[in-house]
Amino acid sequence: MAREALIAALTAGDAPVVAVFGDFCLDRYVYIDAERDEPSVETGLTAWQIVGERCQPGAAGTITNNLRALGAQVFCVGLLGKDGAGYELKKALQQVGASIEYMVETEERCTCCYLKPMRRENGRETELNRHDYKNFTSTSRELEDALLDNLRRVLPQCDAVLVCDQYMEQDCAAVTAYVRAGLAKLAEEFSEKVFYADSRGFIDQFDKMIIKCNHNEIAKIFAVSPDTVDEAAAGQYAAKLAERTGRPVVVTLGERGSVVWDGREAAHVPAFPVTGEIDVVGAGDACNAGLVYALCKGLPLRDAALVGNAASHLVIRQIGTTGTARLEDVVIVLKK
Repeated sequence: MAREALIAALTAGDAPVVAVFGDFCLDRYVYIDAERDEPSVETGLTAWQIVGERCQPGAAGTITNNLRALGAQVFCVGLLGKDGAGYELKKALQQVGASIEYMVETEERCTCCYLKPMRRENGRETELNRHDYKNFTSTSRELEDALLDNLRRVLPQCDAVLVCDQYMEQDCAAVTAYVRAGLAKLAEEFSEKVFYADSRGFIDQFDKMIIKCNHNEIAKIFAVSPDTVDEAAAGQYAAKLAERTGRPVVVTLGERGSVVWDGREAAHVPAFPVTGEIDVVGAGDACNAGLVYALCKGLPLRDAALVGNAASHLVIRQIGTTGTARLEDVVIVLKK
């Protein structure tokens, strides 16, 4: 599709309605002023002094942020603990205009949280070791069913379901093996909806929906070196993966763009060049949001992937934060 027609389709009509399903977490940035370091009286160790903090939605919440920046209406379906991080996450999701009506709140789980210390020193901010709060016990069947029931309830209002499977611990978060099977059934039942999934560790276990992985993830699936996954290999592996899942596959390749398999052929979709310092945190989530937004607008997969690449291009230029891509900025990138 010509760029002018692509942009016209992307910006015409009503904004899509998307259910973001899966693993939500809180990104909590705490800012340390190096000039205020002081020794602990009790231990003698350096006590870092926190002078500010910022909370924003992470993981599926980052996808939510980007969909909202594009203009989509978003319903969030995931797990929340009855804890301080859960309170902050609910507040942060509401602040970006997302609905939390279908979130499942429970005392069985802690709210997943990425605590990100940022040290200010000599005029620069440096991110230190992240502190993660997540669950290491199995999610109960009661919670799994509650998540799937809530998704079923909201689905009639939605154009798409975007699944975020964030964690490598098997069956400890919102997206478990049982939930994946339930999602496949819903994807068949609501075949007129766009179903799309991204997973760090289990992408080959999703059926009946479009899946996206990066070159490292698909290399792991096929037990090859990531260095061997060029555009041609990505297309071959995507076709093989599509045989398992029954739907199209997208493989992202960083600065080389992405490769899509639409069920008939593989196509390479270029990235948008960028110079200077970059920060890749959140690039995949922005890509997911842009791609699904475009699919909801009726764009074919190849053109939707180009929109996803434009969103990623914008996010990697936002340093020291998990950025977002606004629709008007995506359009500017697409016009280049």
